[in-house]
Amino acid sequence: MIQKSTLVFILFFSFCTFAFGDENKQSAKSTNLPAIVHDIATQYHDIGWFSGSVLVIQDDREIFISSYGFQNIQEKIKNTGQTRFNLGSIMKDFTKVLVLQQIEDGKIRLNSKLISFDLGFKQSFADKITIEQLLNHSAGFDDIFVAEYRENPLAFDTIDKKLSVLIDRPLLFKPGSDNQYSNYGYIVLGKILERVTGKPFEELLENKIFLPAEMTATTFEPSNSHDHQSVKYTYKYDSTLSEVGVVEHPSSDGGIESTVRDVHRFYQALFYTDKLLQNSDPINRKVFAMDGSHWGAYGGGLGVSAAVEIDLTNGYQIVVLANSDNLVAELISGRILSFIKNGEYESVRQLEKNFAFEYYKAEGKQEFTKHFKQAYADKGYSRFIGRTVNELGMELLRADSFEEAFDMFDYLVTLFPDAPQVYDSLAFAYLSKGDGKTAKKTFSQSLAIKANFESDYVSDNYGHNDT
Repeated sequence: MIQKSTLVFILFFSFCTFAFGDENKQSAKSTNLPAIVHDIATQYHDIGWFSGSVLVIQDDREIFISSYGFQNIQEKIKNTGQTRFNLGSIMKDFTKVLVLQQIEDGKIRLNSKLISFDLGFKQSFADKITIEQLLNHSAGFDDIFVAEYRENPLAFDTIDKKLSVLIDRPLLFKPGSDNQYSNYGYIVLGKILERVTGKPFEELLENKIFLPAEMTATTFEPSNSHDHQSVKYTYKYDSTLSEVGVVEHPSSDGGIESTVRDVHRFYQALFYTDKLLQNSDPINRKVFAMDGSHWGAYGGGLGVSAAVEIDLTNGYQIVVLANSDNLVAELISGRILSFIKNGEYESVRQLEKNFAFEYYKAEGKQEFTKHFKQAYADKGYSRFIGRTVNELGMELLRADSFEEAFDMFDYLVTLFPDAPQVYDSLAFAYLSKGDGKTAKKTFSQSLAIKANFESDYVSDNYGHNDT
């Protein structure tokens, strides 16, 4: 049976772009930037969501740094500027640098084909996928979060093991014909780097990036013995923080433990010096959009949220790192950037799933079913409502709040009766409660809608693959 502790997928929020909502804007053009930054971070902290550090630098001048919440709640150790946080998918920028270094050294090219690295891909697409397509998420690979991986992420503790997850699966689309974010593509890049250099990925990070960028507080792996290592907490549906522990091993697609100042050192070295790459090289400038006005990097997962905004026009760098999750770092960084550029930022509001739970508890199941969709829209939330309700239901399952969880999945069925995914979620709820027979029967409805549908949660389709 699937471990419920691994139910909420580790890098489910591994990458997203910030989008403003429709609530009233707050104009504060006459207020100085440090006060605004502190106010934004404090608002997220006060609703129980943000625990982390914020750094704002302009033209090498540190104009704001502050920390909020706890590095370790149980031991009452507060976050500081020295606290180390997980960077999530910001790791991908480090992997890009390592790849571009190999291109500079003539070891590989942007148009080098996957087949030339002999990684074990037997399909015909191996001679079509290029390094460039892997870098820009146009290779056609699915993401790694298939049921096999989700069932036990900790079993995949090496790049080789992660590579095996999709190595025999078909692509989602013809290489170069579309674009879809894929952590797996960066796992492939990590293996290519190891194959080309003959060195472990972790060693490449240390010698090729951490040392030249003077990132003295940064490591590939977390260290519980480190004085400033943060503990990861998930922001629960009831607006409390709960420790999540180790849920996934770092890899070339996500990870690194670092501080806000060290993250700044990395991007400063990358965008404004030749310490990591030749800054004038047109390939490097294109891959990192150095001639544009903005570069953004974001990472997230269970107990992880990280964001970097580089305003190339005005010389600002914003770094927000958190040991709480659900994209809180990039919501903060996006509002700070908005104030810098426009003198205003969107009002801070509660996370969608928390709003849903509050509404459900206040109104009851019947009223929730009748009116929540309208209330959700009236509040200005634009995120797909099915995703919000499904996430809430899954969290309630993990808390063994089965009655409330089933209310969420029943509601999903009323909203989307023709979507196979809702019956998959409902089936998983039955399985989590110990009713495998009903789970299998429920999943039959998914297959009735789409015969080749594969569960997001159970690799054998609740036993249907055995029949």
